[in-house]
Amino acid sequence: LGTEPTPELAAQVAEEYHRLLDRLPDPGLRAVAQWKLEGFTNDEIAQKLGCVRRSVERKLQLIRSLWEDEGER
Repeated sequence: LGTEPTPELAAQVAEEYHRLLDRLPDPGLRAVAQWKLEGFTNDEIAQKLGCVRRSVERKLQLIRSLWEDEGER
C-alpha cells in the first residue's frame, strides 16, 4: 500500500471539490474557500481581500453553512 491516493479516489475528491465550490453563489466566497483549502490563514486571506479577519470569519461561517445545507439534501 502506498501513501498516494488511487486515481479513482483522487477523481472523486476533485469532483466533490469542484461541486462544492460551484454551490457557492459568489466568486468572492469561492476565492475564500479555495484560499482556506490551500492553507492560507484567516489573516492572510483578509490581507488579500483588503478587509479585517472578522469579515473572513463571517465568510467562512457562511460557506460552512451553505455546505452543511448541501450535505443535508
